Amino acid sequence: MIRDFLLDNYAMFYEWIGLLVMLGVSVHIPRKMKQQTRIVVGLLFAETLFFYLERWTQTFETLNLLRPLLTATVYTLYPVIMWLCMQITSTGRFFGRRMWLLLIPEFISIPLFYTSQWTHLVAWFTEENGYNGGPLSYWPYILFAFYAVCFAVNNMLYFRHYARKSRLIAAYIIIGPLVGVLLYLIWGVGRDYSVFFTSAIVLYFIYIYIHTARIDTLTKLLNRQSYYRDIETAKNISGVVSIDMNDLKVINDTEGHAAGDTALTTVAAVMRDNCGRGGTVYRVGGDEFMIFYTATGEADIASAIAAMRREMAKTPYVCAFGYAMRRSGMALMDAIRVSDARMYEDKALLKKEKANGAQKTPADT
Repeated sequence: MIRDFLLDNYAMFYEWIGLLVMLGVSVHIPRKMKQQTRIVVGLLFAETLFFYLERWTQTFETLNLLRPLLTATVYTLYPVIMWLCMQITSTGRFFGRRMWLLLIPEFISIPLFYTSQWTHLVAWFTEENGYNGGPLSYWPYILFAFYAVCFAVNNMLYFRHYARKSRLIAAYIIIGPLVGVLLYLIWGVGRDYSVFFTSAIVLYFIYIYIHTARIDTLTKLLNRQSYYRDIETAKNISGVVSIDMNDLKVINDTEGHAAGDTALTTVAAVMRDNCGRGGTVYRVGGDEFMIFYTATGEADIASAIAAMRREMAKTPYVCAFGYAMRRSGMALMDAIRVSDARMYEDKALLKKEKANGAQKTPADT
């Protein structure tokens, strides 16, 4: 039995070991994400073992109490694994600190699973070891689907702030195992789903590792290296916006670098959350930012800039904006130069307005 278990799951064990090794040598991945990934790998191993043992109990001529207990455990572990996967990749965009509330359906379901042999609500087994489905026989699948949808929504909301290619890669990794589970259900294949989870987690870890290398560690925007790479490879950029934060040096010198970091993260959040559809935000310097727009018209870009200005006015910080549309045949660098020039004009105007405001006396107001 042990030999069959190892041979049947060799590929999965190979992936788990490889993932654990990568976790140990990676430098871009946060420590918390590594710890949670290790827990998921451990639970996947446990679920695979319990599933295999449950298949073994199916060969008994009479019912053994181990079978309903193992079935209930497998039903319980799938949602827990999905929830922990959400923890690994959670960005706080969708559920935030209320993530624990998503465990409520699982807490309600656990007693149903473990008492079903006597209540006959979910699944139960005859003395001859035959399977019977109760009125809630589809509940484990509905519960799994609920957590899968939550996981997908949380990730899509995060990746909507990045390039379309990033969203497509994330969608492929998330949807792939769900399609596999669905095919198993449609065709009535009674096999373990862990192979789908394992492959998806390995792919997701590799992608997150690559993605994290493209992200500015402070602001969580795309970094300077991503900016230059996209200048070289992007073909359908329709407009660019140059942004420069005013007085960052003054904040650092008078209030300290921690205050400067707070200013940068606040400004970055305003841009990320209000740049509009089709916009990708980069931090290209200490207090310099750039937004590339894909298939977006001038009216929409102007509206996004107005929205960013409004939200910025609610903070103690000021930013200068300039934009340019990329006309037919226009090189991207030419559009960036026009955008930069307009941004510096806006910056000079803001400084002039600030100086005039400072010169006013109470009698002037």
